[in-house]
Amino acid sequence: MRKKVARARQGFTLIELLVVVAIIALLISILLPSLRDARDQAKVAKCLAHYRQMMTVTVQYFLDYDDNFPFWTPGKTTGICSWAYGGKTSHPDLYSKDSPFYITIDERPFNVYLLGGKVPGDLYDDSGVNIIRRGEVPVLQCPGDRSTHQYIWNEWTSGAVTGASEDYSCYDDCGTSYQYNMHAMFDVNWNGQPFNPWQKPGDWNDIGRQLVKDVLAKQGATYVMFMEDPMDASYGSTSRAPEMGYHGKFSRYSVGFLDGHAEYKKIDTRGYCGAGWEILNKTWIKDPSGAYTPTTYYFGTGLDLDCDPPP
Repeated sequence: MRKKVARARQGFTLIELLVVVAIIALLISILLPSLRDARDQAKVAKCLAHYRQMMTVTVQYFLDYDDNFPFWTPGKTTGICSWAYGGKTSHPDLYSKDSPFYITIDERPFNVYLLGGKVPGDLYDDSGVNIIRRGEVPVLQCPGDRSTHQYIWNEWTSGAVTGASEDYSCYDDCGTSYQYNMHAMFDVNWNGQPFNPWQKPGDWNDIGRQLVKDVLAKQGATYVMFMEDPMDASYGSTSRAPEMGYHGKFSRYSVGFLDGHAEYKKIDTRGYCGAGWEILNKTWIKDPSGAYTPTTYYFGTGLDLDCDPPP
């Protein structure tokens, strides 16, 4: 009588393989969003760490330079813009070197603080004119920075541009991912007169000192000092809709406050202020009767000044 010998199995059946593939696909679909969220949260955490370092430098700079804002390197008269404070040299292809918006790494006053006194120079070709490689300031590069509004600055201030350019990151464009808040400084009542500091650049330092004096006591924990480029640009006109922030969500931006803390939060840029944040110094837009007077240069006439929910 013959005995039947069971043959060893040579492999999986097709159905078994399909079940395994389906299980793996299911696990991936469950885990990927969590991994993506963890990665995004890590970028936000890194961004907020940058802000805290910037705010520490801001306090030290105020102490060293009599509460002057970092509009330009002390003793110079160029660079009156929201990225003059620190960062690498402005992109040489986007700014004429005769432009006040072309600011080198050596002219930015925060760099010596941010980089421990060792500011890396730019590498030039043999002519000494053309930059081959720009020095880097990593703490001013947001990991989510993928676009810029600033190199089309003249267009977006006129309201002609509704979005960012993705040809460059803001960091590669103007040298930093983060803009400092200049929105409080336009069309204010200064010494009893309507004042636009673009027309009187010599008064910038006086305005900066007065702003610090006004807001530190009452608004330090809510006054936004530094902000993402898309948040800064969304204040360019009353008609522009809130934009997507560096970290992939509309109307959510990372910001640094004048008292030194940083947050990632929802900010509705159709209004001047909201829960836990303010973009301006309200003292400057009060007329003698105590009523608020809307500015016209940046904010138009229809925005809310009392922090009520915007329309």
